[in-house]
Amino acid sequence: MEVIELLLKVQGIDLAISELKAEHDTIPGQLEELENSAKELEQAVQKKEAELKELKVAMRDADSKTGLLDETEKKYKQQLMAVKTNREYSALLTEIESIKKQKEEIEETAIKNLERIEEIQSGILETKNKLDEFRSQSKVEQQELSGRIEALDEKMAVEKQKRDNLAVRIDKPLLRLYERIMNSRNNRAVVPLQNGSCSGCYAVVPLQRVADIRKGDRLLTCDICGRILYYEER
Repeated sequence: MEVIELLLKVQGIDLAISELKAEHDTIPGQLEELENSAKELEQAVQKKEAELKELKVAMRDADSKTGLLDETEKKYKQQLMAVKTNREYSALLTEIESIKKQKEEIEETAIKNLERIEEIQSGILETKNKLDEFRSQSKVEQQELSGRIEALDEKMAVEKQKRDNLAVRIDKPLLRLYERIMNSRNNRAVVPLQNGSCSGCYAVVPLQRVADIRKGDRLLTCDICGRILYYEER
């Protein structure tokens, strides 16, 4: 039956277009994933640089505080020479000892901060190298994916033109029926009988309808899924 042959050809093209479109639709996500990966590396660098900046500010503040403590300690030591009572002398020694402890704490923190600064600087360099390498690879991948989109667009355009050339040879009501079934079933609208059953939903087809389908003088559909049925010669 010529109309079945036409529908099957159109269906074959629709399935091919569907596959091309499915691949086409995945590419924007792949491109976005590449961009997100680059952003993650950039954010990692920014986060490390922000921490590095805070540590350097803390180091400057520590130097400033140490300078003030040095001046205060020097003043207290000078006052020691002028005190007249043991009580005043003891009080100044306590203050001087307190300053020394503060300076020791600042120094310990400074040593840890210096170690952390070296660690961060090394991490920034490593991450930037990774980012540069990723950008280089990503650029190639983006070009390949963009080229693939163009190729898929061209293939779909060719397939759609082939479909249009076939579709004009099918009666519009029948074409609309086919398209409605195809859209609702999302796979095939025209299927063969297999052992007396619809190969789309596997429902058993009444014997009289099987006989009518074999005659091929009119189009018949499955009572269960609505697909167009045809008899396939083996």
